[in-house]
Amino acid sequence: MIKLLDIRFEMSFFNKVNFYLLHLIIFTLSAFSHLAVAEFSGAELKSTDFTVNINNHPVSLGDKWSDETQKQVGAQISENFVGDVPAVDTSYKYYQHKYDGFEFYTANLFWQKEQRDIDSYLIAQITINTPAIKTARGVGPGDSEDVLVSKYGQGTVDDSDNQHWLYYDADNKRMSFQLEHKKISHIMMTINTDE
Repeated sequence: MIKLLDIRFEMSFFNKVNFYLLHLIIFTLSAFSHLAVAEFSGAELKSTDFTVNINNHPVSLGDKWSDETQKQVGAQISENFVGDVPAVDTSYKYYQHKYDGFEFYTANLFWQKEQRDIDSYLIAQITINTPAIKTARGVGPGDSEDVLVSKYGQGTVDDSDNQHWLYYDADNKRMSFQLEHKKISHIMMTINTDE
């Protein structure tokens, strides 16, 4: 009888150990699967997130504005001088370049600091208004707020000027999504000039 009890005790002990090990493994796998989902869906922005493909050409926030870039993105509808925009202890010249479904704002940002010519321009803002152009994570105008949050995370809410925006910041850049009726209407990528 004593031997029988010893075997039951050993079996019972191993069953408990196996039970706890199984739960530990399930918990660990669950934790890693949540991390993997978070890594894909709500990951912090990277420099590649500020690149869009227009007419099969990558265009990034901060790229040099050149004749080649202008040709690659297609026929420009209009170009206007916006004005001198103050930033900390200087001001920068901004131009608006309108295209069908998107816009660029170019500026002579950081020309002194980077020792460039005063008339050398960078892409300071990219605005997307058409579902034909997507972000690097595949989000575009017309997509739902749920799709946006699944790809970028919760973001920060800005409800100023009777508009609803979600935005995400990284490396002195901001990606903003305007939402109307829980759908993306515009996407705006900008460089922060506050040095």
